[in-house]
Amino acid sequence: MKHAIRIAAAGAAVALAPMIAEAKTLTYGTYLSARHATNVASVIPWMRAVEKDTGGSLTFELAADGTLVSGRDSLQGIRDGLIDMSTIVDFYTPNDLKTSTILTELAMLGSDAAVMTAAINEMQLLNCPSCLKEGEDNNLKIMAVYASSPYHLICNKPFETLESLKGARIRATGAWAVFATSIGATPVNITSGEQYEALQRGQVDCTLINVPALTNYSLYEVAKYVVDLPIGTFHGAHVFNLNSSVWEGLSDEEKKAFIGNIPQAMANLTEGAIAEDAHARKVATDAGVVFAEPDPALVKALETFKHDELKRIGELAGSRGVEEPEALFAKFQELITKWDGVMTQTGDDWSKYATALKTEIYDKID
Repeated sequence: MKHAIRIAAAGAAVALAPMIAEAKTLTYGTYLSARHATNVASVIPWMRAVEKDTGGSLTFELAADGTLVSGRDSLQGIRDGLIDMSTIVDFYTPNDLKTSTILTELAMLGSDAAVMTAAINEMQLLNCPSCLKEGEDNNLKIMAVYASSPYHLICNKPFETLESLKGARIRATGAWAVFATSIGATPVNITSGEQYEALQRGQVDCTLINVPALTNYSLYEVAKYVVDLPIGTFHGAHVFNLNSSVWEGLSDEEKKAFIGNIPQAMANLTEGAIAEDAHARKVATDAGVVFAEPDPALVKALETFKHDELKRIGELAGSRGVEEPEALFAKFQELITKWDGVMTQTGDDWSKYATALKTEIYDKID
C-alpha cells in the first residue's frame, strides 16, 4: 500500500496532546482532468466533506490527468496499491468486473441520467452479490457508479427518416454500434477525440454520443443536426470506491463519513451532468444546430432493438460466465421503473434526490 501517512503531531503539540491519531492521506488517481466536471462538482467537494467530518484523520490527494493511471489501468492501480481510489470505466476491464460490464451493456434501457444513476447504484450495491464479489476479488470496495446523460445521433447533415440512415457511417461503440447496424447504418470505431475531424471531413456522417460532446469536443462547429431522441446512457463509471485493504483499516467513524457523503456527491454529479447537457443544447442552438424531432419509424426501431437486446446481452453474459442474467436484467428493469417514479416526486430538487439515494440505498449498505 502506497498511500502516504502523515503524523499529525510533532514537538510541542505532543506535550499538549498525549495521543493524536495518525492522519491517512488517500490518493485518488484519475485519467480525467482536475477541471473535469466529475472532479469539480463531485469528487473534490466529497473529499473536503470527508476531511471535515473526520476532523482531518482522512485527507485526500487528487492525481488527475493520467499522472498515475490511465482509464484502462485504473482498476489495476487500485488492486496493486499504487492508488487508493479512481474513476473506473468498467468496459476497460470486462474480465475483472464481468457483471458490472454486462449491466453496462444494457445501455439502451437508459434515457435519464438521474434515474439510471440511482438504479445502477441500487442494483450493484444491494441486488448484485456477484458485482460486489468481483470487486472484492480485485481488492476493490465498490461504493458508487454514475450514468451519463443520454446519447443522441449528432450528424453533419440532416437525417429526417429512418430510411435515410441506411448506409450512413456512424461513429459508435458497444451497444450503440450494434444499434447502428440494426438500422442499416455502418458503425465506425474511432475515438471520441477523432470524431470532430471525421465529421468535418465526411469520414463519418454521425456520431452517437451525449449532447455535451457538442461543446466538450466543439462538435457544434461541424455537426449541425441532432436527432432529438435519447438512445441509451453509459452507466458503467465507478466514481467512488476504495482499495479493500485500505477500507478495512478505516475506523467506523471514517467509514461513516466515507459513505455518508456519497449521496450528496452523486446528486451534485447528476445535477451537473443535466446542467451541462442543457448548456450544450443552448450553445449549439445559438450556433445554428438543429435539434430535430425523430422519425416515428426510428422511435419504433429503437423500442424493438431494446427488446431484442435482452436476448443478445443474455447470450453475451453466458459466454462470460455471468450466472442467471435474466434475473439480473429483470431486477434492473424493475429498479429503473422504481426510480422513474421517484424522480416524478423529486423533480429537479437535488436535495430531495440526495435524500432518496440515502434512504433507499446508502443507509442499507455496510
